[in-house]
This record gives sequence, C-alpha cells and structure tokens, in this order.
Amino acid sequence: MKNYQLLCYERDPWNDEGYDAKLSHSMHLGISQNGAAFKELNHNYGVLFPKGIEKDDGSIDAKTLIQPCIFQINDTTFGIFAIQTGSKAENDLTSKGELLCFTTEDFVHYQQLSSIKVGNDVILEVRVDGQMAQKVFWREVSGKCYAASFWFNADTQAFEISGNEQSEVATIPNQPKVAAENIDGCIPRGEISISDAIGDYLLNKLDEPYNTANELPKEVTVGSQQELEEVKAVAKYSDGTETNKRVDWYSRNIDFTKPQSLTIKGRIHQDHFIFPMALDRADPCIGRWQDKYYFIATNDADRNHSLYIREADSVPELVTAQEVKILDSNMYDTIGNLLWAPEFHIIDGQLFVFHSATIDRFEDVQSYVMALKPNGNPMLASDWCEPKRVVKPNGDPLIKQGITLDMTEFQIDEHIYVTWSQRQFVPNDLGAWLYIAEVDAAHPWQMISEPVVIAKPIYGWENNRAPVNEGPFAIQRNGKVYLTYSGALIDDSYVVGLMQIDRELSPLDPENWQKSNYPILTSNTVAGEFGPGHNAYVIDDDGHYWNSYHAHPGKEGPRSSGIRRVHFDVDGEPDLGMTEDLDLKPQLVNVALQVKIDPKKD
Repeated sequence: MKNYQLLCYERDPWNDEGYDAKLSHSMHLGISQNGAAFKELNHNYGVLFPKGIEKDDGSIDAKTLIQPCIFQINDTTFGIFAIQTGSKAENDLTSKGELLCFTTEDFVHYQQLSSIKVGNDVILEVRVDGQMAQKVFWREVSGKCYAASFWFNADTQAFEISGNEQSEVATIPNQPKVAAENIDGCIPRGEISISDAIGDYLLNKLDEPYNTANELPKEVTVGSQQELEEVKAVAKYSDGTETNKRVDWYSRNIDFTKPQSLTIKGRIHQDHFIFPMALDRADPCIGRWQDKYYFIATNDADRNHSLYIREADSVPELVTAQEVKILDSNMYDTIGNLLWAPEFHIIDGQLFVFHSATIDRFEDVQSYVMALKPNGNPMLASDWCEPKRVVKPNGDPLIKQGITLDMTEFQIDEHIYVTWSQRQFVPNDLGAWLYIAEVDAAHPWQMISEPVVIAKPIYGWENNRAPVNEGPFAIQRNGKVYLTYSGALIDDSYVVGLMQIDRELSPLDPENWQKSNYPILTSNTVAGEFGPGHNAYVIDDDGHYWNSYHAHPGKEGPRSSGIRRVHFDVDGEPDLGMTEDLDLKPQLVNVALQVKIDPKKD
C-alpha cells in the first residue's frame, strides 16, 4: 500500500507571480505518500474551475470558486462542494444560499452538476464532515452557522438535502491543519485518502513525466551502416509511456565489409532548441512540403505588416535558416495593414497558407487563404497567388462587424474542416469564440456548411483579463482529434487549452466536443516562459510531434517563438511541458550495443 492522501486547496491571490484571482480561486491538488509532506500537482495550477454563466447575448459572466470540499460518495465516485463567487472572488448574489456541486472518479475529469440550495443568504464558508461525508456545514454572511444532511441521487445525478431540512449550529468544524508549507500560496481546504490506483494516475497525469530508462536490444545483426542507424532506443518515462529514439552511433572507423562481433557505443539523439528560437515572432507554424520544412510566423518586429518564411532540411535547421518575405501589406489592394497568424496546410496535394489580414482597422481583421501556384517554390513571393477572403456558402463574409482570425484546417476522410476564432464587437463585445465549418477542398476559402460555435471562454483561466478562445490547431491520433487552442489575454496570463472529439463523430455538432477543465500549458509550466500559446504541430521523420509556440522571455519580453517535443501522456493526450532534460535524462543518454556484422545479411 502506498497510503496516498489528497489535498485540495486554493491559492492566496495576493501573490507577486501574476497568478490572478480567477486562477487562485479554483480547486488545486496536492498529494502525499506514506505521510510525507504534500507536493503540488499540475505545476501549482488549478484543476477545477466552475463554468461561467452565459448571458442573453451569448457573452460569458466568468465565475470563480472558494472553499472547495472533497469527500467520497462510494467506491468509485467522489464529490466536491464549493461556493460560487464572482470573477474576482467577490460575493455572488446570483447564487445566494447555493453550493456548487461536482463529481469525479479520478480528480482529473469532472462533472459539474446542478447547484443545491442549502441556505437563504450569501454563504461564506462550507465544510463537510469527513471522508464519507453525510453532513454539510456552512456559515452565512449574517454570521449564523447551519448544518444539513445530504445524499447523492445516482438516478438523477444530483445532490439532495435530506428532507430539505437545515438546523442552526453554534459553529462549523475548524479548517483542517495540513502540512503544506512547501506549496507556494497554499490555503488548505481539506484532505482525504485515495487508492493507489488514483494516486498513481494523478502523479502520472498531473506531475510532469521524466525519462527513467532507455532500452536497446541485447544484440543485433546488421549488414551495413544504414541498418545500424535503424536500431532505435526505447525511451521510457515515469508515467509508464515510451517512445522510440534515434541513436547517433560512434561507428566511423568500423568496417562493415568484415564479419565481426563487437560493442558499439552511441548517444541517444536529441535535437536542442534554445528559447526563444526567434525573437519578435508570434503565432508560429512549421510545415512540411516536398521533403522540406518551413517556418512562418506573425512578424511583431514590424508591427505585423509582413510575412517571412524559412526553409530547411530539418526542424533544428530552421533556427538559423534565412528568412524570405512572401507577403506584405503593400502587395495587394485587399491587404493594407495587419497580417496575422499564418499557417501551412496541404489539401489534395496543394500547399496553402491560411492567415488573417485587414485593409485598415484592427476591427476589420478577416481570415484569408493564399495558395501556392502549381509547381511553385514556397520561397518565391511571385509563386504565391493573391490571398482570398474566406466566405460562407452564400458568398457572404463570416461576420459583418467583427473579426475572424487564426483559421486552421484538419481533414477527416474526404471532409475538410476549418476552425477559427471570431469576435463580435457591435453592439456588444462578446469575446472570442471558436467556430467550425466544412470547406470545398479545391477552394478552401469557400465554405460548404454554415459556421457553428464549438467553444466559448466559459472557465476563468480562458476568461482571464480577456474572454478569449483563439489559435486552434489539430492533432489526430488513436482515433481522436485533439484541438489545442489559446485563451485569456495575450500577456503572461495566456494559456493553451485542450478540446477533443472521437474521430467517427461529426465535428460540426458542438455536443460532440469535450473541453478540458484546466489548461495544459501555462506560465507555471516551464520556468522563464510567460504566457505560452498559439501553437502548431509538425511530425518529423522519426514520427515525433514538434510543438511550435510563442511565449514571453520574461513578463515584459516580446512575443517570441519556441519549439519543444510533444509528449503523449498516460491518456494519449498531448503534454506540452516536457523540457529536454525531462525528455532525456542526461545520465542515461550514453548507450552501448552488442553488434554482429554480417556483410551478407539481406
């Protein structure tokens, strides 16, 4: 037995890290094993946020939570009670006397249920009476304290107050004392015992994985240098996952024409990327086209008036590759000011750049598609066609008063889908939402289905300083489409969230999409990288996914591009925070292999 204890806590919002009230006032998790001090999970970032309230016009009134309480309902299900508060943790008069209610089986995936009415006034504190709680206590703004028995109705998936009765009590139970001084800003709210299975899962899922071993075959027979290079190491990680790694073998002086047995040493290959790899380059995207890699990004250095690309034979070589301009705001009458968020996409064998542009004002930014001419060279501006504005099936613009941007593309069978961010400003600013539609494969600027909203910034972390969902990009693997996107203001609060859908389901139905409750990449994830977001992916020859993203090198630094390998976690979902030292442990990179050389081997 590992004797896991799970701590739920809030964080003190009065911190100097820029960890705002919308983030601090959420449920965080810490874990302890065999009585050791609690350690933070998820980089000390919240894992449970309440949904905001959608107003009549569709905009979101963000909410936070305080006083989370965790307890066990049965052998497989846990419950959480909390108090709903406003966006800055102020008293929420719309939820007087109510408690937020959630259930979970693993403390990663949550179901927000209907709130329960327990009191008549604003609730300031709430407690439950232990691991298998059957009674809830609360204190109202009047200072009076109450208690009531409750139970969980499995049929209706709702909590109910037994007999709808409450009784006044002298006081509520004291806040438990927990040894969590080592967790920065921790305000403990309760702890429970959890099983080994859940504890192991939480550590695998919410603690950054690290390289634990690298395995090779005991012995191989090869007939050439090329066959030796095909021998891969299996890198294993603390979360139980693994991936294949190329090895740089020290074989320069070996004669492959001579039969022999020997030990060959090598070093597991790892591409190295400094951050930032490109200053003043935001919204980066790396694409592959005809055995070459290309890098493109928003050009913050000239205030977004031009697009430059780089070409190289490998992803690492893009870092120092020459830049060539392929588009600026003076080339065409339809583009006169801003150029944003370019992406490479290949549809039916043709290369396109999806991007945003405007004739003049920021408020008129719209989505465009630029096609490479047949047999064209991507490095020649003259080989690109004039960008075409994306339109709805009837030829109308996507929005008449507002902006559309960050359009991306993915394909399922014969269907070509685009998702993008759209923001209405008139008569009210509704925030940036994610839309989806199907387009014509031959003319991907022409939609063949009506736009559908698939996401709004409903959680505090994506509604922080600004209500934003933008920068979507898709990964398809293991029968799922993973759509990462960015949320919050484009400063150190910027984050990357995750949505997903089963590949056999229609992506045009918003109900088929599942949004994770917490972001997967934040300023807490990698030290020194503030406000990471607006990312894209490319697959190299080894089958590895590379994430290109921007972040600030320092809170006040310019948006700049970075590159990092994507790890796929215990659930097969993208993990964007694995740094190079976690990806390959330095002490484990040197390897040796017993090799038989047989020149006659086929």
